[in-house]
Amino acid sequence: MKHPYTIVDAHCDTVGYFWNPGAELRTNDRHLNLDYMKQYKGYIQFFASYIDANAENYLSRTLELFDAFYREIEKNKDCVQLITDSKTLHRALDENKVGAMMTVEDARALCGQLANLRIFYKLGVRALGLTWNHDNGVAEGALSNSGVGLTDFGREVVCEMNRLGMIVDVSHASKKAYWDVIETSTEPIMASHSNSEAICAHPRNLDDEQIRAIIKTGGMIGINIFPTFLTDKETANVDDIIRHIEHILSLGGENVLGIGTDFDGIGSTPDDINNVGELYKLFDKMKKIGYSDSLITAITHGNFVNFLDKMLKNENN
Repeated sequence: MKHPYTIVDAHCDTVGYFWNPGAELRTNDRHLNLDYMKQYKGYIQFFASYIDANAENYLSRTLELFDAFYREIEKNKDCVQLITDSKTLHRALDENKVGAMMTVEDARALCGQLANLRIFYKLGVRALGLTWNHDNGVAEGALSNSGVGLTDFGREVVCEMNRLGMIVDVSHASKKAYWDVIETSTEPIMASHSNSEAICAHPRNLDDEQIRAIIKTGGMIGINIFPTFLTDKETANVDDIIRHIEHILSLGGENVLGIGTDFDGIGSTPDDINNVGELYKLFDKMKKIGYSDSLITAITHGNFVNFLDKMLKNENN
């Protein structure tokens, strides 16, 4: 039986697993696989290529991850649609295929070259996380106290992403870097997998002022299900996820809320959501406690679909 939800998930780290010999997207023991995603009415997944700061060659590592992603897309083309624009997004939804969009986490992958950004776009990358917790040549990370914010090169990167039609992702960025991006970007931004600092005071989460800025500019926030970002307790459950959703809604965020699970990039999961196959429990609980069908639909996928329709240029494919 299929769950009656269409889901857009703005962040997973499963691509790093594909890089291993014998790894499969269709069936595996990770948080995310095709068997799980096909249990839903529809599923659109942002697949992040995470660039480890310890990699010997950032660009080479990035290209290897791209290759791993595309090999899995080709292997599963019977049920997976590559998403590069609004047309392919809606093709995936209309044809009941799993939609797969390629993103990059940590702009150290650019190796200081705007040319690499443009090449990444041509290779299918449609969103870029500027940093991963620590400073790079583009931005200051959320766990840094350097005060660098967005570098001069980082401002060039943001402007070029705006021109290309690539989504600027500020999850993992410091507060100063975040506000520098807000000042620099002419397009709405995304926090693909970030929660509310007012509910859980972790430096990876967004404060109310940051959330209001995303609401004002028409961006998106994907709710992260990592217990450490949800609560100060040792464990978490769907009620903790809903607390973050409710707080952002209280600020007027009904049009900017979505899901960004961080599956396969987190060390633990909520007690009642161990993988993609159990994500429906969150929406079932929201329905049970009185959320309207229209608001649940907006959060599961509607807001992200509207955002992607605005942000992704239509290509000739």
